[in-house]
Amino acid sequence: GHNYLEMYGNLKSGDIFVMRTSIDTIKAILGVTNQFTAYVGGVVIAISLICVLMLSVGITVRIERLAYISTEMSKLNFNIKYQDDGKDEITMLGNNLNVLSERLETTISELKTANNELQKDIQKKEEIDEMRKEFLSNVSHELKTPIAIIQGYAEGLKESVNDDDESREFYCEVIIDEAAKMNKMVQKLLTLNNLEFGTN
Repeated sequence: GHNYLEMYGNLKSGDIFVMRTSIDTIKAILGVTNQFTAYVGGVVIAISLICVLMLSVGITVRIERLAYISTEMSKLNFNIKYQDDGKDEITMLGNNLNVLSERLETTISELKTANNELQKDIQKKEEIDEMRKEFLSNVSHELKTPIAIIQGYAEGLKESVNDDDESREFYCEVIIDEAAKMNKMVQKLLTLNNLEFGTN
């Protein structure tokens, strides 16, 4: 009752040959082969999955590191650097992030220095402004007196209040003295103006 697979052929010598194999044997061999193929396939798939998992975990960790560094950079903390000896795109991105971090740190430092200088200039300007306002207030008050005196004595001379030479000389001396006081005030105004505009 066994089924056989038979194969016939002619040899070069002219003899006929017959090969006969049991189909049950072929089925058994095929079963073992299929089972072996399934085991090998399963092992290959398992190893592939483990490799993919390890690779994805490694990439995820590196990308999370890049995200952390970029977050710290947004908080103006440039001390954290990306360190990796690889040669792939993630390492290139990390190195570019390091360069960007250094440039930002330098630029912000320069801006802070420039800002400090600007603050000093503004403070100096405000101080000079205050000095100018105070001085102008004092000058406008102090100029009233010599102007009034000069005006009064000049009018007196014009109307010849005193005809004698001594009185006229006295009037002239007073006018000269008051004019000298006004001249000193004008010189101070010029000095203040030079300070404000940085001229000599």
